[in-house]
This record gives sequence, C-alpha cells and structure tokens, in this order.
Amino acid sequence: MTNAVSTPSRSKALSGLAAILFAATSFATTAMAVTPEEIKAKGTATIGVQMDQFPWGFIDSKGGNDGFDIEIAKMIAKELGVEVKFERITGQNRIPLLVNGNVDFLVPSMTITEERAKVIQYVIPYSSNDITVWGKTDAAIKGNEDLSKYVIGVNRGSAFEPLLVKVAPKGTQIKRFDDDATTVQSLLSGQVDAILGSVTYGLVIKETGYDKQFERKYKVADNFQGMAVRKGDKELLAFLTDFVTKHTADGSLDALYKKWIAVDRAKLPTELPGVDFTGKQ
Repeated sequence: MTNAVSTPSRSKALSGLAAILFAATSFATTAMAVTPEEIKAKGTATIGVQMDQFPWGFIDSKGGNDGFDIEIAKMIAKELGVEVKFERITGQNRIPLLVNGNVDFLVPSMTITEERAKVIQYVIPYSSNDITVWGKTDAAIKGNEDLSKYVIGVNRGSAFEPLLVKVAPKGTQIKRFDDDATTVQSLLSGQVDAILGSVTYGLVIKETGYDKQFERKYKVADNFQGMAVRKGDKELLAFLTDFVTKHTADGSLDALYKKWIAVDRAKLPTELPGVDFTGKQ
C-alpha cells in the first residue's frame, strides 16, 4: 500500500504528522497520566472546550460558557462529582494543551483523524458535523458533479478547503474566505452561489432569516468527532467510553444534539480504520 502513495503526497502527510508530533512531544515530559479517582481527589476537572464556535461552545450574553460541548462537559463533571473548569482551546493549541497536562481531557468537537490518533487517544465518537453544501434554493446542485456550474465558497485553511478541491470537478470556480462567518456571509450576500462547510451553517442561515432563499443541498462527507485523553490514560479513557455508550443508549446525547444542532444525531461508529479507541495500541 505504501508504494501506491506518490512521493509528494507522502511527504506532505509526513510533514503534517511531524508538526503535530513536535508540538506534542515538546511538552510530553511534564504530562502525567490522569485517572477519574485523581480528578475526584482534586475536586475539579479541567476540560478543554471551544469558546468561540457556536453552537459547540461559546460565551453567552451573561458571560458564561454554553453550547453542546459545554453541556456534555458539565454532565461528565457531575458524574465525577467535581467542579468543572473550562480551558479555552483552538485548533492550534488543543493537542499541546492536552499532552502538556494543562487539561485533563478534551471535549472539543474535534474531527477524528488517523494522523491525530498517533499523538492523542480518542474516545469513541460522540458527535458528528457533516460536511455539507449549502446553496441558493433555485440552484440545481444535487452532487459534486454540479459544482462546476456555480461559484463555490469555502473557509480558507479549514478541513473543508482541501475536501472541496478534491471533490469539485476541474475548473470549478472556488472563492476562499477567512473564517466560517465570512464564508456564510458570502452566500447570503450573493458573492457565491453555494458554500461547502459545517452542517451548523444552517443555524446561522435560519437565524438571519434567509432559510427560504438558501437550503442544504447534500452531504459531501462524514465528519466524526471525538473527545480525547492522553496516551496511557486508560482509566479515564474507559470512564469516557462508558459515558458515551451509556448516554447514547439512554438518548441523552441525541436530545442534546437535536437541541443545539437542530438535526438528528447520526448513528456513530465505534470503529474507524486506522484509529484505536481501545487504548491498547
């Protein structure tokens, strides 16, 4: 299988992994294994969450933390019988903060990838964020093959951009924007005919009163998300795995997802190629 990968593609993948490994191992010497009992003993769970990504995690009008991930993190802390301390994470710092021991674990709405799984320990998926095409209601877009007929917007530097480049037919006009907000605004203002990105873009479209002019066209790809602990934190991994399993069975996670994301939570896998959820590897 390795021989089938082109040298440039393989080099790019290795470079990406090297960057993550460098960021992680730079702090690895101070990282200590954490168990549920140790968290209970100190009385506080320090949990890495997003604070600027509605509806996953954000600061509400009263200055408090709120959102899908925030409610889940509070549930976990309650089951541990401890107070919760939220630590703000970004796409750049979340893995170093975890490996360094600045947080006990992550509830980050973070896409599960084989590359990241080499550095951190994922828990089985608890959420998903389908990668979706949103477009003008009258735009005849039913699949990737139709994208070349329209101007398509995407968040520059996001996981969405390389996917769009991969699936769009050759010659598709792609416009790149600096973040999710400006990407959605580009659609609403008529700069583009459609955009590729998060399923939650629909919440913004609805809140701004444009849900009659724009609609969800189709899902481009799955995007499964997982909590994460450090490699070797087997007891904490087992606790969080049990948490996800238990609250999937009782419907709690489905209800929270429906509340915040406004669509039904997908049936999530417990196995993914190249990713170990057991902590045995």
